[in-house]
Amino acid sequence: MIRKLLLIASAVAMPVGFIAATAGTASAGKVIDPTLAPATASCTTSGGTLTFKVPIGIVTPGGYVAPAKNKGNQIKIAGVTLTCTSSVVAGSFTGTASGKIKTTHVGQDPATFYSCVSLVGVAPAPGATLSGSLKIKWSPPVGQKFASSKSVTGISSVLGGVDGGGHGTFTIPGNPGTGFISGSFPGADAGASSTSTTATALTEAQLATQCSATGGVTTIALGSGTSTLQ
Repeated sequence: MIRKLLLIASAVAMPVGFIAATAGTASAGKVIDPTLAPATASCTTSGGTLTFKVPIGIVTPGGYVAPAKNKGNQIKIAGVTLTCTSSVVAGSFTGTASGKIKTTHVGQDPATFYSCVSLVGVAPAPGATLSGSLKIKWSPPVGQKFASSKSVTGISSVLGGVDGGGHGTFTIPGNPGTGFISGSFPGADAGASSTSTTATALTEAQLATQCSATGGVTTIALGSGTSTLQ
């Protein structure tokens, strides 16, 4: 009788042990992140600022005075909010973007290099360099989790312009088809076809007035825009 009871106990314990071992093996596997390639996301953007390490402006008598030397510039991007949707995510989600851009143009006179006018058109211009990155930190919908919590967008060119409402615009990348994304939502081509356009909060005319002031412009407030990660 005792032997029979032991055999029954062993038969019951075996599947329990097998289940525990199987569960341990499954939990040790890699987390599959649906936001990785070829996932894409469509977003609207709002807020944020561009801050120039060296103030930019438009040289005028009694107004803005350019630096004596051209040592390049650094632009800090901060506080941009993204509200997004994606076919691989249930519900909308948000992100916060920040980053830095470095630009140089060896030999160009300071009045031209630090001019607000240089914000229009494709940068970098011939003979200049521009490089940087934009990091997006994601906040998934409630109850969900992204294995990759951020996207990093490489910045090698920027296109400046004016929209229909007279506001300045900035498009990344400035040269279409040259984008790059690592992390979440890189699309099928590592973000090469990604694009983002953001308008300034002030109009072009209002910015021109600030650019002509003695201190020039150190910060540009951003308004709304769109961003497609693909």
